[in-house]
Amino acid sequence: MADQLTAFTNGIDTHVVRDGVKKTAAYTVVTSTDAGKTFYIRGNAVTFTLPAIAVGNTFTFVNMNDDETLALTISPNASDGISFRGSATDDKDLINTAATMKKGDSVTLASLDQVVAWQVTQASGIWEKEAA
Repeated sequence: MADQLTAFTNGIDTHVVRDGVKKTAAYTVVTSTDAGKTFYIRGNAVTFTLPAIAVGNTFTFVNMNDDETLALTISPNASDGISFRGSATDDKDLINTAATMKKGDSVTLASLDQVVAWQVTQASGIWEKEAA
């Protein structure tokens, strides 16, 4: 059974990840086995490398580290981008930086109907694009 996680901040249940997959080191996401999964990190800064885009895939990433401690980075395939805040530059990361992250910050990416860039379909917290 996958790790299940409930985080409590100030005694209130603020975020629940069911059937989440905990990662503590760099991980390359695999379309055939990871589609639809929620990945969370705790205890380490982690970089997730996305597979080449294939239409119809969704992945969610959650930073469960203590506030303002460790980054979560999502790195697209070299020929793909991540569409966020109106831009999708190839091979530029999406980052939940250590300086601004809060426990429970998350982002969901989907490959909707194109193969040019992953689309951010949901985001909570502060996420930044890698400088061009």
